[in-house]
Amino acid sequence: MSTTYITKSNGNSTSDDDKESPKDVKKSASVERLLLVRTTKLSTITIKLYRLTIIVRMGIFVLFFKWRISTALAMISSTGTDDKSTVLGMWMVSIAGELWFALMWVLDQLPKMQPVRRTVFVSALDESMLPTMDVFVTTADTEKEPPLVTVNTILSILAADYPAEKLTCYVSDDSGALLTHDAVAEAARFAGLWVPFCRKHAVEPRNPEAYFSPGANNGGVKARRGDYKGRAWPELARNRRRVRREYEELRLRIDALQAGDLRRQQRSTTSLADGSCWRRGTAEDHAGAVELVLDTPGSTPQLGASTTVGGVSNLLDLSSVDVRVPALVYMCREKRRGRVHHGKAGAMNALLRASAVLSNAPFIVNLDCDHYVNNSQALRAGVCHMLDGEGSDVAFVQFPQRFDGVDPADRYANHNRVFFDCTEPGLDGLQGPIYVGTGCMFRREALYGVDPPLWRPHGDDAGKGVATGTEADKLGVSTPSLRSVHAVLTNQPEQWDTVSISSPPCSFDAAAIGEATALVSCGYEDGTAWGWDIGWMYGTVTEDVATSFCMHRRGWRSAYCATAPDAFRGTAPINLTDRLYQVLRWAAGSLEILFSRNNALLAGGRLHPLQRLAYLNTTVYPFTSIFLIAYCGVFPAIQLVTGNGATTGGAFFSIIIRPPSATYIAFVAALMLTLAMVAVLEARWSGIALVDWWRNQQFWMVSATGAYLAAAVQVALKVAAGKEISFKLTSKQHATSTSAACSVKDRFAELYAVRWTVLMVPTAVVLAVNLTSMVAAMEGGSWRDGPMAVFALAFNAYVVVHLYPFALGLMGRWSNTLSPLLVLVAFFTVRLLCFVLYLHMF
Repeated sequence: MSTTYITKSNGNSTSDDDKESPKDVKKSASVERLLLVRTTKLSTITIKLYRLTIIVRMGIFVLFFKWRISTALAMISSTGTDDKSTVLGMWMVSIAGELWFALMWVLDQLPKMQPVRRTVFVSALDESMLPTMDVFVTTADTEKEPPLVTVNTILSILAADYPAEKLTCYVSDDSGALLTHDAVAEAARFAGLWVPFCRKHAVEPRNPEAYFSPGANNGGVKARRGDYKGRAWPELARNRRRVRREYEELRLRIDALQAGDLRRQQRSTTSLADGSCWRRGTAEDHAGAVELVLDTPGSTPQLGASTTVGGVSNLLDLSSVDVRVPALVYMCREKRRGRVHHGKAGAMNALLRASAVLSNAPFIVNLDCDHYVNNSQALRAGVCHMLDGEGSDVAFVQFPQRFDGVDPADRYANHNRVFFDCTEPGLDGLQGPIYVGTGCMFRREALYGVDPPLWRPHGDDAGKGVATGTEADKLGVSTPSLRSVHAVLTNQPEQWDTVSISSPPCSFDAAAIGEATALVSCGYEDGTAWGWDIGWMYGTVTEDVATSFCMHRRGWRSAYCATAPDAFRGTAPINLTDRLYQVLRWAAGSLEILFSRNNALLAGGRLHPLQRLAYLNTTVYPFTSIFLIAYCGVFPAIQLVTGNGATTGGAFFSIIIRPPSATYIAFVAALMLTLAMVAVLEARWSGIALVDWWRNQQFWMVSATGAYLAAAVQVALKVAAGKEISFKLTSKQHATSTSAACSVKDRFAELYAVRWTVLMVPTAVVLAVNLTSMVAAMEGGSWRDGPMAVFALAFNAYVVVHLYPFALGLMGRWSNTLSPLLVLVAFFTVRLLCFVLYLHMF
């Protein structure tokens, strides 16, 4: 029985807003190919109600703003000359904020109205059809990205259910750390035992740390029973104990490497496998190096040895198991002080060039060092989208991000279910999901900046002219590199089922390694189109969004592939400070794209109109912080400090809401009701829980009042003064001990650690202001003054409830204390603030 993969996405049609037409393009005879992906449009009653509710809410918005503007004009005209400028300013701010919130909601919802589900038939893939595959793993900091995490990711890749001779794993060490180099070598040695063990017993997941973790349901076989090659099921238990002991020794060796890293850093050079020496230098100034750690295996299966050979006892009986291990390559690109290295995008482009002269696989999988292969057939599932009869214009296949080690309550919305289970599948009905930086399979051809087959004139060869001077100026002067690009671009979709595409020539000899080393030098990209028209895009810290935007605007599609079990799993920052810095990087990168040539509103191309709106939403959302800070913090603070109203309903609400207050409340009630209906229906068709939707709303408020504002300031400084944005690398959790003694409290210790940062200040002020307003209203009795005062109090409570996770984060370990005590402490603290305010007023 084969594993079935269900992918939620939104259709596969492509439309454009340009005048050019692909009618003269010759279409391939896809009807003769095997059906690998089945797409079903969702047209259930839930989806229809979901679309209807969105349309109704948009209609309410129109009526609301019509009434709102007419009311504003009437009040401004009836206001005295002295107060007219103040009233005009407050009305303009209010209506501008409400228009912005409405626009952002519409931009978020419209692209999600055409969801579909995709079924992938992995069993229809014959072994001979499988193409070669390159997997890129990137790491940049041994402190925040522990070597053991990287080692487990490498081992999960090497043990994937994919032909060993067709798979190559590349590890990019952007810090040039000897620790990472030695850890990769340790992983290669352990792979000789781990990979055959996984094949023999068909275990899942094939990440040793996850497989041996206490409490994990992995004591038995997770894959097809027909793949089991042991003599009896009890043999699995014996082999598992033996392999676990070896893995514990691997952990100890890596711990020893970390403990001795400071001493080893004093060495100026290290010896590579080929006998050459590599000068380490520093993280920002070191030479480039490419090393073949594990050579590519032959095409003939190689059976292992039995338990006892020549009187020597082996750990496992591998006499019926193919013991070949895929190729493994270590790469460290050259870095020099004073040169711009473009972060992760630069590392990915270096990997793209180096792999082109070594394995040159037509498809590439991109994984962060903490994202491991959780489903051994994930690579085959992605290939189904690429080789499907209608997949010739699919540039990349994005898998949803799933995470281990997140606290059970998901306090800071790390799982991000709304985006991965609603937004991304929704975009699949247009031109496809947005690339999110990891867990993605690329078509190498699309990374070279060419148009998809559908948009090429008949008879045009995508690789034509690659070796000419013009293309050399774009790609660089390396002749082997140009030949490899030409080889990829001249392979047409009709040839995918032939041996030429599934087994392209690859070379790992000394000459190829030397050429690859030259291609990762820091000066190779000078004067070329790398990072601007070719490869991963530069100019922003969110290179993933910019890269997918450039592919979609050329006419390429993407596909969403949600598998069961999850294809890849990674780690997420459960500490509040780390999470805020992660959001800051995303928000700042989005604004960088907005002020670049990849602006979704101004850039041309073959984008579906709704896809364009989705990218626009992705790049402008941080501006929400400006209006949210004004509504939730500035206006209530003015009322409290000046004393012009005991609550936020003072002068501001009296001017803005009336007349007539009943009409405003009716509109607000209708908008809130339809918002709740959209949330319930969205959760129903996507399969997410309402608590996940609510967590997403809460952390949106936390981010918008802090990290988004900081991002807007950073980008404003970059645009006005040319100050480049620097960001902190997200800290990956250290691999937890496989010992059962590891308690839940130890697992989530980072959740309760308080690390103060300036990003917390605006949100803390907003929380304090609204809490103080609530207590002042209840203590002074002003909430009884009428519906407006009640409305203002409800607004304060709305803000406080949304910021509850942030309050827990500030409390640290105190958040585990009994809730009544926390309420009492908060109450007396806020009451003290109110007392100080009363003294100020009198």
